[in-house]
Amino acid sequence: MNRYNVVKYTAFSLEILLCYIIQSTPGLTLEVFGGRPILMLPIAMTIAIFEGEIPAIIFGVICGLMADSGYSGPMGYYAIMLAIACYVISILMENYIRTNLLTAVLIGVISVPVIITVQFLLFYVAMGYDYAGEYFVAHYISRIVYTFAFVPVFYGVNRYIAAKTINE
Repeated sequence: MNRYNVVKYTAFSLEILLCYIIQSTPGLTLEVFGGRPILMLPIAMTIAIFEGEIPAIIFGVICGLMADSGYSGPMGYYAIMLAIACYVISILMENYIRTNLLTAVLIGVISVPVIITVQFLLFYVAMGYDYAGEYFVAHYISRIVYTFAFVPVFYGVNRYIAAKTINE
């Protein structure tokens, strides 16, 4: 591994750690319409846009485990989902899709609702909780929108990090 990758991966790791602290500290992220963002999702997905398959999977698992530890529910759901999503995103970006803000937004529009809705279906609807639909409307729709709102922000940050550490 060359020094550019060390600098880049260190910057990504510091970004993840800082956002995890912000996400996990009560009162630092505002609750909007009953939902708080899951910052680890857009971070992992935007890192996958700029990285190969293996680093994308590793950062996906790390972000997923941090998201799992920050929210109630079984450990491993977000780690598995982000590992899969980051792998697919990395493959698509390397082989088929151009890297730009529009594609990052489209990835966020698809990935964020799918990952959060599947989590809701598996851990609320499948468990038979009463009024699951009302809970989804009251808490999950705002969480999806709020999380998605950070995709362009983290795309810009991670694009800057990736551009500044290119080995020329």
